[in-house]
Amino acid sequence: MKKLNALLFSSLTLIAFTGLAGPLQASDHRNGSVPENDPIADLADLYAFVDPHCQTVGGQGCEADPIELIVALTLNPDATGAEQFSEDVVYHFYFENDAGEDSQIDCSFSAGQVVTCAGMGGLSVSARVGEVGVNGNIRVYAGLRDDPFSWDFEAQERFESMGIFAYTDPGTDSLAGSNVLSIVIGIKISAMSGGTVPNHNVQKIWAASERIAGDGINGAISGSWYNPDQNGQGWVIEVGGSTSSGPQFLSYFYGYDNNGEQLWLISGFAIIDGTTVTAQVYRTSGIGFGGAFDPESFVLGDVIGSMTFVFETCDSGTVTFTSADPDILADFGTEITRITNIHSLDCSLLTAGQVDRVGRAIVSNLIPEDMRNAYNSNSDPDTWDAAYNATILASLEILGLANGQPGYQGFYTQQEWADIFADDRLQIDIKKAQSVDYMTIERSMIEGLDYEDSSGRALDYDIHENLFNVLITSFDPFVDDFVDGNDVPFLTEFPFLAPPH
Repeated sequence: MKKLNALLFSSLTLIAFTGLAGPLQASDHRNGSVPENDPIADLADLYAFVDPHCQTVGGQGCEADPIELIVALTLNPDATGAEQFSEDVVYHFYFENDAGEDSQIDCSFSAGQVVTCAGMGGLSVSARVGEVGVNGNIRVYAGLRDDPFSWDFEAQERFESMGIFAYTDPGTDSLAGSNVLSIVIGIKISAMSGGTVPNHNVQKIWAASERIAGDGINGAISGSWYNPDQNGQGWVIEVGGSTSSGPQFLSYFYGYDNNGEQLWLISGFAIIDGTTVTAQVYRTSGIGFGGAFDPESFVLGDVIGSMTFVFETCDSGTVTFTSADPDILADFGTEITRITNIHSLDCSLLTAGQVDRVGRAIVSNLIPEDMRNAYNSNSDPDTWDAAYNATILASLEILGLANGQPGYQGFYTQQEWADIFADDRLQIDIKKAQSVDYMTIERSMIEGLDYEDSSGRALDYDIHENLFNVLITSFDPFVDDFVDGNDVPFLTEFPFLAPPH
């Protein structure tokens, strides 16, 4: 009976969790409509570890000081090998030591598929995609690799209704056989800025993708749009010839007014801002049909309101109508879907700016879906706590009930976890050679204790199992996802990620 009650309780809470923050993935694969629409800028996972060749069996590390930090970024989930890196996208690696000193390395690609990574006190290295480049204190590899992340998607779906009882033995690695594009950089620790704490040098690390060029809204987005749940009204959108301020945007609305009479609205002057358009709207009138139409009787009329279109992808978005006279036409908003397009025009809807970011695993999954694009584009860590702490806390409070017991059972308070997760950066001590656990540094900070583990995120950390046990059950009961290890062995030498399938 205890298990049945726990199952029921977990089902209710996980339904609430799914509504709050969307499907829990414990990684950043396809996490937001903007990166989903820009696969080459869609970041998957970030890894940071030291001297893996120095590890002994069992992960006990070695006595020698680490000499190199490895940072690996995976992107473009389910890459097939046909994809190439874009010269219009730059990948940023950000570092901050415990003295608050910032540095970064930026990796860009040429049209000929040569990667160049530069920054952090003059470090610079180049290599052809698929090859390793070395220059002094830095080396780089960029290319197609096996996706190092493991996850049982079927158990994940059951988890949303069953909680921790969703996991069964054997588990299935749903990402087995999947590839990603990757950028792996190795930095000699002697070239990195030092910390202020003796025998420690904690670096906070995160990565971001930035599109430096993009067309935004263009003619390829033209077509018919509507809401399937409101069949009978819709929009015809045309994006045409360019002006000094950008392309021309024209929309026609067909539907009905408050009295049930047929209504035709046309947009006039439109302001395009990236993937958003705000247009003044007019209601036309006149006399005659077909050959009886009298152009002299046509009346454009006054501005009756404005429509704001926000395009999330080439085929989805929202429109909001703000009425100039609510007694005539009421305000409204709706989601819209494209049902026709112009033959032979490929749509991309890409705009300049930060597309995606990644630090710790799971954090972006604690952000509701309608906030994720803003979350992904936020490039200022100083603002993250104020913007997302309360939201993350709310998600953690619901997630903590997934063990089927009322009240949170964790070792640390959910507010302490929210404070940690809001600062979505991996923490790694590059003075420590041992690497056996996840978030050791963060937990030691809460407890006020010293540590000997470098932490960060190694390729073989079982993030799913570790986080669920820490955040949900406090290891009682122990949650096992029954997915142990990568589907293919990792390399023991640079770039460490397993070869592609």
